[in-house]
Amino acid sequence: MEKYMSNEIWAAIIGVAGTLAGVWIGARLSSNTAKNLMIQQAKAEFCAAFTETMVQLHAPVEEPGIGEALEILQNNYSIHLAAYLKLKATVPSKHVQGIEVAWKQYNKDGNYELQEEQEMYRFSHVLNGKNEEEMRMLARKHVNTLINSVKKT
Repeated sequence: MEKYMSNEIWAAIIGVAGTLAGVWIGARLSSNTAKNLMIQQAKAEFCAAFTETMVQLHAPVEEPGIGEALEILQNNYSIHLAAYLKLKATVPSKHVQGIEVAWKQYNKDGNYELQEEQEMYRFSHVLNGKNEEEMRMLARKHVNTLINSVKKT
């Protein structure tokens, strides 16, 4: 009878240990899922900040001019910057470096020491197009490169 009792105690101990391990694993998985969801949501909000810019860049060119694509990027820069800062503050530090690299490639601010130069030349690469349509294509490509880089981090 004493032997039977010790088997029951061992079974109870193993059952409790298994339950505790299951609860711990479940909580850990739930925490990781929540963190991943938060990261994906922050990235989605960042990408959404570029929606209006992309709509403007895809709009037909009504009057041929020079620099409209540049103007669109410059006018929407404050929205993009705010989304970038929010994303950087939201994601874990292991993702921040990749996001910073993509952002620096996007705005090229690191190429100029003076604030005025940064603002003036930030998106000047889009002026490499022969006409406004090519400039808009370059701007769209530039935005898409940033968005895809952020998604991959």
